[in-house]
Amino acid sequence: MSSSVLDCRGHALGTGSQAAGEAFDRGIHSFACWRTDTFAHLDASIASDPDFAMARLAQGWILHTARSESFRPKIEGILAATEPMLSDADPRERIYHDGLKAAVGGFGIEAGTTLEAMLLEHPRDLFAHRLVQFELFWNGRSRWMRDIVERAAPQWDESVSDYGCFLSVRAFSNEECGEYELAERCGRAAVEIDPADCWGAHAIAHVLVMQGRIDEGVDWLLGLSQHWGNANQMRHHLWWHLCLFLLERGEHSRILEILGTHIRNPESPLVKAVPDATIDIQNVASLLMRLELRGVDVSEHWPMLAEICAGRIHNHANAFSNAHDMMILAACGEFDLASQMLTSMREANALSDRSLTVSYATSGIAVCEAVLAHRRSEYDRVVDLLAPVRHDLPLIGGSHAQRDIFFQMLVDAAHRTGRTGVVGLFLDDVRRIGFDQVEARSLYREVA
Repeated sequence: MSSSVLDCRGHALGTGSQAAGEAFDRGIHSFACWRTDTFAHLDASIASDPDFAMARLAQGWILHTARSESFRPKIEGILAATEPMLSDADPRERIYHDGLKAAVGGFGIEAGTTLEAMLLEHPRDLFAHRLVQFELFWNGRSRWMRDIVERAAPQWDESVSDYGCFLSVRAFSNEECGEYELAERCGRAAVEIDPADCWGAHAIAHVLVMQGRIDEGVDWLLGLSQHWGNANQMRHHLWWHLCLFLLERGEHSRILEILGTHIRNPESPLVKAVPDATIDIQNVASLLMRLELRGVDVSEHWPMLAEICAGRIHNHANAFSNAHDMMILAACGEFDLASQMLTSMREANALSDRSLTVSYATSGIAVCEAVLAHRRSEYDRVVDLLAPVRHDLPLIGGSHAQRDIFFQMLVDAAHRTGRTGVVGLFLDDVRRIGFDQVEARSLYREVA
């Protein structure tokens, strides 16, 4: 198989078709920019060269990033179909194949390690950077995530194709490690290169919410929202980030309006196309829970995802997602299904050495139990469940800003049970994670 075609950063591709290589390049760029046409470009690449394994593997990896067991059969089909194509393939294709096999099997840390080793030799492989960031992010390894991108940074500059996309990756990894100055510099540079760069906009939104720069956050996101028209579900998540700032301003009615128009609009083509997108479930559940903790009646909104979450009780691709499924099931009074999901999680992660199992065993199952206990007003149990695992919360995945919902539930439960002595301890934890002005934030200031 010829490898004469190069991608836009000079890497040899396992295809002799110029058209396949160019379509693949467009697909990877689209993926890095969170656009809706990624699969169309990769389909075009495969149509130009049906034996181009990398285009098929890219589709498998992108399906895996959705963190849903529902895609597993298709991913396994891609792995089986591409295996015979790899006999004389570029070594990178074999790495992508074996890494995907590990990742879909629940060995995300091992998959990330494989990609990290490849990036030593190919530091300008943008696709690998995005994937390794995903794997380590969802396994709670933010420092590791940052080390990889910083090791590669000297090999990137304005002359390299998709430099802005790399800056976005760099910005988010640094933000999650508390390196806010560097993160903000990289994220703003990425958005200056491309105002439609959702990942750069997202990284800056994280910096601003962590630092308590509330009005700046509102202005930043509203000022860029006109550029999100070609984005995939990330556009919903960016509107969710806007709502985090509006929460601090007490604009609850506006948040509910945004929820129905930009975060979970049933008439949206994106929602219609993928009604069970994991990131959308997380957005809705955590936003409703945040509003409810602040005394807002959102009872009419919880059922919008009840049926979808009822079908996910055996879907254990990610503990963070299961915690949000639990929020919705419990809020809708589906305690039987909630109990079944807990049983299923325990059975799926018994006697296994997968990194995914570590996520569930260290904190994931306890968090889900705590969410259910909070709904049942068993506040002492919430504290007893969450307090011992609060330092292990990164292992369930998600960002500091996303996981803050569990600290909010913990603080709320401790306050309700009169355990005021530990409230200050928990607020110190929030500060240690990287949040500034903790006592000035809504919910926390009421109990501080």
